[in-house]
Amino acid sequence: MSSTAKYDLDNTGLIEELDKSNMRFFLRSQALCSLESYRKVREESIGMGKITNIVAAGMGGSGMPIMALNFLFRDEFKIPFVVSQTYELPNFADSNTLLIAISDSGETEEVISQFQQAKKRNAKIIAIGQRSRLIDLARKDNYPCYTYSSTAASRASFAFMFGSTLAYLENLDIIAGQKKDSLLESTKVIEDLDKEIGIEIPTRDNIAKRTAILLKNHIPIVYVESPFDSLGSRFAKMQNENAATFAFHNYLPEFRHNEIMPWVSKSIPDSMFVPVLIRDNVEHSLMEREIDEIKKVLDTNCRTIQFRARGSEKLARFFYLQYLLDMVSFYSGILSGKDPSITPALKQLKNKLRLESLIPYSKLF
Repeated sequence: MSSTAKYDLDNTGLIEELDKSNMRFFLRSQALCSLESYRKVREESIGMGKITNIVAAGMGGSGMPIMALNFLFRDEFKIPFVVSQTYELPNFADSNTLLIAISDSGETEEVISQFQQAKKRNAKIIAIGQRSRLIDLARKDNYPCYTYSSTAASRASFAFMFGSTLAYLENLDIIAGQKKDSLLESTKVIEDLDKEIGIEIPTRDNIAKRTAILLKNHIPIVYVESPFDSLGSRFAKMQNENAATFAFHNYLPEFRHNEIMPWVSKSIPDSMFVPVLIRDNVEHSLMEREIDEIKKVLDTNCRTIQFRARGSEKLARFFYLQYLLDMVSFYSGILSGKDPSITPALKQLKNKLRLESLIPYSKLF
């Protein structure tokens, strides 16, 4: 019996048994929890004086929200917005810099390291995460904080970090307008999509389940277009953690400059990789023509998967695609016979690095 047959995606009892951490609930609730976090922070009054640039620090699942915001609203930022995913705060950061430090666990060493450096440079700081080391450090020095409580893995806690960060950016007039209506539409879009890809929907009618089965024993290479660039990275990371398998991503404009060659040259086995195109439902005519031509090339050489967004507002289209891809990854995890939330190797490595940290927690106070 094949592993795909063994872990039947139409067996809802088996899915519920494997998904002990109830990841499917958290994935389905992304837009709603984003809206709740957004509303809470929008009610706050915050003033920080002159801000000339922003550094957003977050790793892994905690880095996904800031990557998404960076791409979604890069045409709306009034000042530079830089994502920093290392131990070192960028050299340009000074007293007019705002550091947004995000860590779901509150224990991420890279984020805490940048927090400490920002403090020394008298930068403005906002901390976001669950109550732990990062939040305790921020509160000790009276920096603004947003805290929440979640039992989900950090990648499934995306919404709390995304919604709160978006609201802070609006409160500080770093991006214009209010996104509440967009988030409201996002909740409706996910609610409708769940009726098509939820665990109760049989495989024959469920595009997320069928895609997970197609990707079994294959490596997806995801190609995305602006403004949804972050979704390729998120899907690759979700496949890494949920299904313990490889996945890679690139940006569609790059395809015609270089990456078309391996697909048409037959330099790789046909059975190894599967291209996945992630497209908006609102495309510039030139981009639409370009991607249609790319798909024709791919279709003549391999099996191609394509997803297109639904919704009118940009955020709604983003959440539609994110939930669809998240559920593909969720079902991929189920097909591998594991709880999609559990990543023991990652936990062991992080614990080891934390124990060996050069900055023991006890010495930070």
